[in-house]
Amino acid sequence: MDIAKKRKIFFSMAGFVPERILLKKLRKLDKPCEIFDATLCYADISGFTAMSERIAHIGKEGSEELTRVINSFFEPLIKIITKWGGDIYRFGGDAIIAFFPETGGDFSSAQRALGAGIEAIGYVQRFSRVKTRAGVFGIGMHIGLTRGRVYFSDLKSDYFLAGRSASRLIEIVDTAKAGEIVVDTGVKQKAKDVIFKNLRNGLWLYEGIKRLFSSEITSVVSPVPQVKLKNIDDLINDLKPYLPDWLYKRIELQPYFDQSDGEHRKAVVIFLHFSGTSYEDNSDKADTELNTLYQEVKQCLVRYDGWLNKMDVYKDGGRMLVVFGFPKAYEDCEKRAVLFSYEILQASDLKGIDIKIGINAGFIFAGPVGSRLRREWTVMGDTVNLAARLSAHAKNRTIVVSEVVYNKTYPNFEYQPLGKKRYKGKKKEIFCYRVLKKKTVAQKGLLRSISEGERIVGRKAEVKGFKKLIPLVEKSRGQICGITGEPGMGKSRLALEFLGILKKRGFDILSGNCLAYGRALSYHPWVELLKTFFDFSPGDTPSLQRKKIRQAVMKVDKKLTNWLQVIGEVMGITFPETKFTKFLDARVKKQRFFDIVFEFISYLAEHRPTCIVLEDLHWADSVSMELLNYIGRNIGDKKVLLLLVFRPLSRKEEFMEKEFYREIFLKELNSAETAELVENMLDISSLPPSFKRLIIEKSQGNPFYVEEIVKSFIEQGLIYEDMRGAWQFSRGIRDIQIPDNVEGIILNRIDHLDLYERDVLQTASVLGREFDKSIIEGIYQNKNVLKRSLRNLKRLDLLTSQRDKGRVRYFFKHILTQEVAYGTISFARKRELHRTTAEFIETKFKKRRDEFLGLLSHHYYYGMAYDKALQYSVEAGEKAKRVYANEEAIEFFTRAIDSYEKLEEQVTQ
Repeated sequence: MDIAKKRKIFFSMAGFVPERILLKKLRKLDKPCEIFDATLCYADISGFTAMSERIAHIGKEGSEELTRVINSFFEPLIKIITKWGGDIYRFGGDAIIAFFPETGGDFSSAQRALGAGIEAIGYVQRFSRVKTRAGVFGIGMHIGLTRGRVYFSDLKSDYFLAGRSASRLIEIVDTAKAGEIVVDTGVKQKAKDVIFKNLRNGLWLYEGIKRLFSSEITSVVSPVPQVKLKNIDDLINDLKPYLPDWLYKRIELQPYFDQSDGEHRKAVVIFLHFSGTSYEDNSDKADTELNTLYQEVKQCLVRYDGWLNKMDVYKDGGRMLVVFGFPKAYEDCEKRAVLFSYEILQASDLKGIDIKIGINAGFIFAGPVGSRLRREWTVMGDTVNLAARLSAHAKNRTIVVSEVVYNKTYPNFEYQPLGKKRYKGKKKEIFCYRVLKKKTVAQKGLLRSISEGERIVGRKAEVKGFKKLIPLVEKSRGQICGITGEPGMGKSRLALEFLGILKKRGFDILSGNCLAYGRALSYHPWVELLKTFFDFSPGDTPSLQRKKIRQAVMKVDKKLTNWLQVIGEVMGITFPETKFTKFLDARVKKQRFFDIVFEFISYLAEHRPTCIVLEDLHWADSVSMELLNYIGRNIGDKKVLLLLVFRPLSRKEEFMEKEFYREIFLKELNSAETAELVENMLDISSLPPSFKRLIIEKSQGNPFYVEEIVKSFIEQGLIYEDMRGAWQFSRGIRDIQIPDNVEGIILNRIDHLDLYERDVLQTASVLGREFDKSIIEGIYQNKNVLKRSLRNLKRLDLLTSQRDKGRVRYFFKHILTQEVAYGTISFARKRELHRTTAEFIETKFKKRRDEFLGLLSHHYYYGMAYDKALQYSVEAGEKAKRVYANEEAIEFFTRAIDSYEKLEEQVTQ
């Protein structure tokens, strides 16, 4: 990478941290904690709450438009604050939090902060009327200023500002009305030649200034040192920890941001309030408590794969904004969010900190706010606002969730209904619930997931092949069977079918599940499996568990009792050390545990053929995979079958190399099988043709999608039960909604692509379900990235291609993948890509223009180039009319009318 590119990357990264952090890195200072005098500023732009609620009716585009409007104010305000020597700490939704350190110059921090405030309010007043798609809104600003000692902690990968002044700041800004600046006595005393009106309790309202001092300011802060080219790599590495990895890769790909950045996502938002720490009085203790909380949160987020978006100030201390579902989507984000919150409250190291948590789920817009001088990647929308309200009103040491989170997690947690409550910014009262505790029921596994009475569809060949393995195992020829395929293909359902067959043949079965958030939980599936082997029950006390382990070990081999400590260590049960275990290092203990587990399995297999089931192996922790490979290495002469269920693994594991390994790769059901599956689910003889076509088209033969689509039809009343309990179908099918959890599964796949592949997939989604290679090559600038990404997207089975007489066409393997990928793109970028595509087609295929009239109409319309959309819609309509394609002609002429009306709107505006 050349120096010019590195400089762009560095300066783009530098905008994501306060200047104080940047200066520390430039000057090579290592002060984790500082306490200094400063004036704090909270500039709150009012009017956005009302705009947010009105604009939410537009849908996803509302959040995007809100972000655009906020940024249009933030950019000039950032310049004003920076000009007056302010350092922007955070953006709090529609607010800017900044601090003005004392510099020892001619003007105090209070004077500079007040000067910035006066100029900022003046700017907002000049541009107070904002036009949006939801109407015209009045925007105002009010500001709170406080001066005092400030605690600032550099956490090496984040930062936090706190203290009594910071806590007081929220109270001060809440006192101010639109257009007002309210300050405390500390600011008033340092702000010379300024007129204030006494309010109450040491608060003062700014009323005017006796003389202008802004023109006298020349250099209020030390200039940022020039970046030396020779240490640019070190500087980039210094800032990397402060940015999430995905954001750094995004900057590497494109080191600038514009209004097309950002994504619409379904996510879970958590606000975690923490208080009870005195930052200025005992900074060492504050450091310890803050770092303990921060590290606990980070480690817990690693387990559940969430993202700590920011830490900012609040009335009684601080708060953290945590997101699940962005940048990575999972099917169970709500469950992960509540588990994370529950574990934080249960953490023994955090018992001395006051914590309260609010959780909400829904659609958000995730994108950059600010300007090149200072920005954050944040989440916005009504979902975020309600989560903030829930946390602010929660009681200490409690977790309060919205109804949508409760509905997704009540099987896993016990809740106390709190009834309906009214929150700021919400017209309707909101149902909310308090988390009490985790339910103790065991996780539903393969043996309990689906009724054994259900008839399996479309897997006859797989069942027949599996049955051939059974006699081999019974003759002491161990086998490994892997069931693999993409999400929703019915891997668990087929495994259940296999287990039913094995039970009839007298097999012993032990199973363990790998958890989606279990990569940090060593041996988890094996511990689950061993609990069955030891005959544990949920209510067993530790002493009873020790007794059961000892009894089971004695049955296998009395000598193994010398190694109970090794077994107990993995199981989380204490046994005393013996002379055999006392001086063993961790590596030897691990190998001894491997040997013991194999002895247990061999013992079972001596009495009856044994099947070891590991489900969701793609989520296995590394040591569990090591143990699996060790077992697989040694079962060749045993009556043991390893039944492994997994999505395609990122690397080839050792067990896959064995000559006795058989892999079943599940593919989509064909159209007849898809219809049979639905008929089987609903216990009907045949499907109405319209429903049949729609389900086949939408599901693309994925059994899980089929099931979820049928469920969604039932929820929407398109399929309903009659008086006799039989399923009936409504006559019309309109406004079909893709179920959220299907979308979550697809998003999960998209999120695991690298940034380049994801960008190509999103670009391709604008072109539709199928597209010519020549078109995507024409609109995607980086040809090397495009070539490599298309190849990988085919390998990952997201795209397929066909070549016919030199023409190469690409297809999305699933139409839902195209729809979900398209749905994540910001509306600004969609418009840009549609326009670029239309312009390329118009130029490239000028001589074949008539072939592309429909495409040109489509892309110009969705690119909001309504003059061109009108022209091509009329021409496409005329062409359709000529060939008696009347429905298509009506569609094009309707689009032409709409384009004309939108053109008129643009002219009147």
